[in-house]
Amino acid sequence: MKKIILLITVLVLVSCKNEKAKNIIEDEAVPFVKSVSKTINKRDFPIKKFSKIELVSYYNRIIWDTVKYKGERASYKMLVDNYKLTFDSTMIQERVVLNKNQEKELLNLIVCDTCVPEEVSSACYDPRHMILFRDNKNRIIGYNEFCINCIGSRNSVNLEGFQKYCYSDMGKLFKKFGIKLFVEDGEDSKEYEFLRKKGF
Repeated sequence: MKKIILLITVLVLVSCKNEKAKNIIEDEAVPFVKSVSKTINKRDFPIKKFSKIELVSYYNRIIWDTVKYKGERASYKMLVDNYKLTFDSTMIQERVVLNKNQEKELLNLIVCDTCVPEEVSSACYDPRHMILFRDNKNRIIGYNEFCINCIGSRNSVNLEGFQKYCYSDMGKLFKKFGIKLFVEDGEDSKEYEFLRKKGF
């Protein structure tokens, strides 16, 4: 039985890699959908026409993002509207724009459902990292914000149902690409001090 499960897992991973190569390279325009949710095939990454992918980090947004947007609090509000962030972008600590090889590596992780066993989310949500997909006018056409510690995320509507990767794997990839801001349990004094100085 274990051999059969292992064989099926290997076949799925190989299939995912082959499909991914076809689908990521296609260059069809997919509009930024604001209000219609749809089921997404795990191998069909929905944002095909992006110009660049940017990784950003910040201290726990739920603590400092106190401005309501269209009546919603920080933990529930829409994070991008009219192609721009709805929170204070000056609180962003790090920005890394990926090169083409890094983009492929990131998309490989996002597209292929390889998180076995699945990670279990916590009741908390303390987001500190975000992936931004930008078009050739530098407008944000999609995003994925996540909390590595809580195993939770928020996505743009055009990425709903597309949370397939392991958060621990995404954290490793962020570190590999140069993001240094990671707040581990019990190591939050730097974050606390930064937010205290900002008045939070």
